[in-house]
Amino acid sequence: MDHVEAYKSLPGWLQRLLPFISIVLSLLAFSYVFYRYTQGDLELVHWLRIIIFSIIGTVLLFSAVTFVFNKEEAWKLFIGGLTLIPILLLLQLFLLILRVIRIVLQSIFQGSVPEPIRMFIENYPSKFDIIILGVLFIIGVLWIIDQLKKSKK
Repeated sequence: MDHVEAYKSLPGWLQRLLPFISIVLSLLAFSYVFYRYTQGDLELVHWLRIIIFSIIGTVLLFSAVTFVFNKEEAWKLFIGGLTLIPILLLLQLFLLILRVIRIVLQSIFQGSVPEPIRMFIENYPSKFDIIILGVLFIIGVLWIIDQLKKSKK
């Protein structure tokens, strides 16, 4: 579905609230930028977040201004600003992967297993976990049998 059609399919009250929602989200983005900027010792990751949130805030603010002149174009800008959020999530995933790699490399060079992994190995699976997994397995088998019965009819 096209962005213009998606906008026209929204309820009227939501269409009228779009500039206010855009302004609120823009203010939230800029407040995060201000908060992060006032923190000392900014790393590269924090600067990337500041840049991405600044772009999101600017696009959403521009969307609110554009709403006065062209509602459909404002909707496109609103969606465009919100589509930058997955980039932030991808950045967090990348940082998590780097952190896991760093922990694995440190544990290899130190010759010991990290504490969280050691505790997981010692405590898993508990009796409660085995019961939950057993029940889930039985439910899964019953669901597969039900699906096979439906496909034969």
